[in-house]
Amino acid sequence: MAATIKFIFCVLPILLSGCAGLVKSNVTSFHEIEGDVTGAKYAFVPLEGQENNLEYRTYCNLVEKEIKNHGAIKTSLDDADYLVTFSYGIDDGSEQVVSTPIFGQTGVSSSHTTGSATAYGNTAYGSATTTYTPSYGVVGTSTSSRTVYTRILRLNVYPKAAVSQGNYTPIYESEVKSKGRSGQLSGVMPSLIYALFKEFPGESGKSRKVTSPIK
Repeated sequence: MAATIKFIFCVLPILLSGCAGLVKSNVTSFHEIEGDVTGAKYAFVPLEGQENNLEYRTYCNLVEKEIKNHGAIKTSLDDADYLVTFSYGIDDGSEQVVSTPIFGQTGVSSSHTTGSATAYGNTAYGSATTTYTPSYGVVGTSTSSRTVYTRILRLNVYPKAAVSQGNYTPIYESEVKSKGRSGQLSGVMPSLIYALFKEFPGESGKSRKVTSPIK
């Protein structure tokens, strides 16, 4: 029993620290896409402030890699049938109080007594040893504070023909929202993009949760 408890105590910190390497995202999409997007030709259109921005170009490459898995083809603006825009951001973080259980011995679950006796005439001599099995569980909690950041990615797809006529209604719009301890957007952006395209285009109007390791 003692060896088992020791093993649990050794593994628990590893499991808790491993959670820090996961990104949990909520993905909500609305779209009018029927079937798959195999063969669809698209081009990125930078929003204001994204032109000649290296961070934006890096994320474009990540989006291209994921959407390529669904059969869509990146092309020039002249040859594209669809236009893709996306925006992203992270807040300044907020403090959250976290309670952590404290494990220890809570008492004795059972006992076992062994012994021996020796008789000399009318007198008996003996000895006994009692072994107690301890029980373990939560004996308290400790609290600590940590900063939690909210990261957001939004992506829209527009038919180029409609845009050229002044109609800016997207046929696909999606938002990925994630909260975590990482305050570096670039570190979690690959995971947010992965979450968005994991079930692309997905069921319109339905939110889904995606958990993935930091890529």
